[in-house]
Amino acid sequence: MTNAEIDAIVERIEPELIALRRQIHQHPELAFEEHETARAVADYLSKLDIPFRTGVGKTGVVGVIGGVAGPAVGVRADMDALPIEEASGVAFSSLVPGKMHACGHDVHTTIALGVAHALSTVRGSLRGSVKLIFQPAEETLSGAAAMIADGVLEDPPLSAIVGFHNSPRLDTGFVAYCDGLGHASSAAFDIVLTGRAGHAAHPQSGIDAIVGAAQLVTQLQTIVSREIAPSVPAVVTIGQIEGGTARNVIAGRVLLKGTARTRDPAAEKLVEDALRRVVAGVAASLRLEHEIKWVRQVPVVRTDAGVTARTVAAVSDVVGADKVVKLDEPTMGSEDFAWFSERVPAAHLRIGSKLDGVDTGVHRADYRCDERVIGIGVRVVTRAVLALLDQQKP
Repeated sequence: MTNAEIDAIVERIEPELIALRRQIHQHPELAFEEHETARAVADYLSKLDIPFRTGVGKTGVVGVIGGVAGPAVGVRADMDALPIEEASGVAFSSLVPGKMHACGHDVHTTIALGVAHALSTVRGSLRGSVKLIFQPAEETLSGAAAMIADGVLEDPPLSAIVGFHNSPRLDTGFVAYCDGLGHASSAAFDIVLTGRAGHAAHPQSGIDAIVGAAQLVTQLQTIVSREIAPSVPAVVTIGQIEGGTARNVIAGRVLLKGTARTRDPAAEKLVEDALRRVVAGVAASLRLEHEIKWVRQVPVVRTDAGVTARTVAAVSDVVGADKVVKLDEPTMGSEDFAWFSERVPAAHLRIGSKLDGVDTGVHRADYRCDERVIGIGVRVVTRAVLALLDQQKP
């Protein structure tokens, strides 16, 4: 399958894909709620006569093209949205209050469907098979593990897998990649401080959990600044605090929720141990009880050198070597694609979606992207899959 043949297919189906992306964008669904999105995916695969399974990892969809002897290559696209009120101003804004595709997973879903369309036209000549993985719950870093538990990596087992993400910070037409370490690990923690409620006019009668929380937030920042070497990337973030019942009542309980991200397992363990020690110390100094729940969400994303090299060569043939960017360092963001890359040789791409003159980013209420990324994504991922199947050169 030549680049010209792929281009012709993309030119024909791109308007349909953009329309589908906008439909999905207007109906965002959170983790493990992607029922309508999964139906849209299933309907599209049905029209292409691609066999598929639904309900994989609760709301995931898996389609397979080919099935003859040979390697099997996976293409993973995430489907879920975020609990954000949209403020992008686009004509096809979310119709669901408090929910928005603020990370572009609607774009990823339509790119993978475009890849399915292109590859379905040559299914009889594929040197192996292609497994299309439409994944739920990436934003909660739990969907990949759920799909793996449901056997997504089996029947057929994968020899390679490609993941991708749009990037509104990268110029449209460019594609970036990391060789080796690509994303940080992530752990989630909940801290409960329990004191004793009391009247605000009589502070001696209570044990103030809010005072403890205030001290704890600042103390936790010293873990990275004073206990981790400056050359070792690590981030500890408190993203949510819940506590108190009224302005004139001393709070008897506060819940703090946060994340810890590192690029090194030893640093991850150090952060956890230090966090437990700091929480215990602050609590003891203020007569508070404490509870800690620490959950390791995902390891680092580590890509395979051989799969990445073949993928990058294929992408360069599509967009030009001058538009393929090797990133100097991995992001501190996390991706549950990590669970796939831990088990299968993987490559992960960032596909530019920047709108000229628009300053935005993922996980923002004003997130917008250049929809040309859909057609570009279909071209580069299709060519990468064919290269990984050892298809004839373009």
